[in-house]
Amino acid sequence: MSQFFNIARFGRLFSKHTTEHGGGYLLATGVLLGGLGLVLGASAYLSSMPLAPSQQAAFFILGLFGAGSFFTSTVFALFGDKKQATAALMLPASHSEKYLVGWLYSLPIFLAVYIGCFYLVDSLVLQFDSYEGPRTHLVQLFTGEEKLYTSLVAYAVVNAVFLWGSIFFVKQHFVRTAFGVLLAVVAVIALNFQVMQALVGQELNMVMPFAGMSLHEGKEWYAINLPEAQSGWFGLVPLAMMLLAWAAAYRRVTEKQI
Repeated sequence: MSQFFNIARFGRLFSKHTTEHGGGYLLATGVLLGGLGLVLGASAYLSSMPLAPSQQAAFFILGLFGAGSFFTSTVFALFGDKKQATAALMLPASHSEKYLVGWLYSLPIFLAVYIGCFYLVDSLVLQFDSYEGPRTHLVQLFTGEEKLYTSLVAYAVVNAVFLWGSIFFVKQHFVRTAFGVLLAVVAVIALNFQVMQALVGQELNMVMPFAGMSLHEGKEWYAINLPEAQSGWFGLVPLAMMLLAWAAAYRRVTEKQI
C-alpha cells in the first residue's frame, strides 16, 4: 500500500471527517443562509429599486471572500491544539491524504455550497421583492458584464493564503493571517512606489504593483502602461502565489509530529 496516497484509505479518512464534522458544517451552512438572507433581504427592503446584477455581484464577492477566508482559516486549526493534533496525527493516513481532505472542503466543496446558498437566497429575495416595476434578473456566474467567475479564481488565491495561515499559526488563525496579509500588501505597495520613484527620478502618483503609472513633467501628466499583451502576463503572479501557498501549507502539514 502506498505511503503517499491510497484511494481506499483516503475514502475512509474523508468519510470519517465528514461524519465527525458534518453537524458543524450543516450548522455553518445554516448560518451562511441566514446571513445572506439578512444582508440581501435588508438591502432589497431598504432600496427603492430591486437589486441590480452589479449589486448582487458585490454581495456575492464580499460574502465569498469573508465566509471563505474565515472557514479556510479553521481547516487545519486542530493541528494547533496538542490534544487534537495528537489524535489527528495518529490517524492511519498519510499527510497528503489529510491535506487533501482539508483542501477539498475549503475550496471545491465550499464553493459549491456557497454558490448554491447564494443563488437560493438571491432568487427568493428577488421573487418576493415588493417592487412593482420591471423585474431584475439574477446575476450570472459565467456570463454577463459582471464577469463573476473571475471572483472564483481570486478566491482560490485567498484560499491558498488562509489555508497556509490555518496550519502556520497556532491560534487566532483568521485574525493573524488577515493582519499578515494586510501588512504584506501595504509593504509591497510602499516598496513598489519607492523603487519606481528611484528608477524614474520624477514625481509620481501612487503606483500600484503590476499597473501603469502617471509621470509628472512640468505642468503635464503622462500615463505609462505596458502593452496589453505583456501586461496579461502579470496574471501569472497570483497563480504562482497560489501554488506556492498551497505547497507551503502542505509542507507545514508534513512537518507536524507528535
